[in-house]
Amino acid sequence: MKIFRPAALLPLFIFAVLLFSGTSATARADLPATGPLKAQAAQALIDSLGKDLVVIDVRSPDEFARGHVPGARLLPVEELPARLAEVPTDKPVLFVCRTGRRAAYAYEMVRKARPAQQALWYLNGSPEYRADGGYVFH
Repeated sequence: MKIFRPAALLPLFIFAVLLFSGTSATARADLPATGPLKAQAAQALIDSLGKDLVVIDVRSPDEFARGHVPGARLLPVEELPARLAEVPTDKPVLFVCRTGRRAAYAYEMVRKARPAQQALWYLNGSPEYRADGGYVFH
């Protein structure tokens, strides 16, 4: 009688982990180190980095209250010069707004102040916020 040994499945498990972790690393490798991201790339970034990504919403408090990316930090673009220290330097950052214009402005402001900072992007698109708390980028 053969005895089933779970340890025999270990190589298969390791292969599966490496296969799927490689997919997400490849997706990130396809992104620019910094700059604008189209809707699909921005969503892929959020999906792959999860809570390791800092999403900064640069809209007004009223706009933010009507809907935002879950976990996003509110930092209105007009307050950014005085609150620049709140933009992390040790974590990846994605700026979002309603159309991409304020996010691009915030991105440029940070790049000017910190030209060497990498892992800094902005959504070059428009988020749509749903009543159920979800969102989709266009």
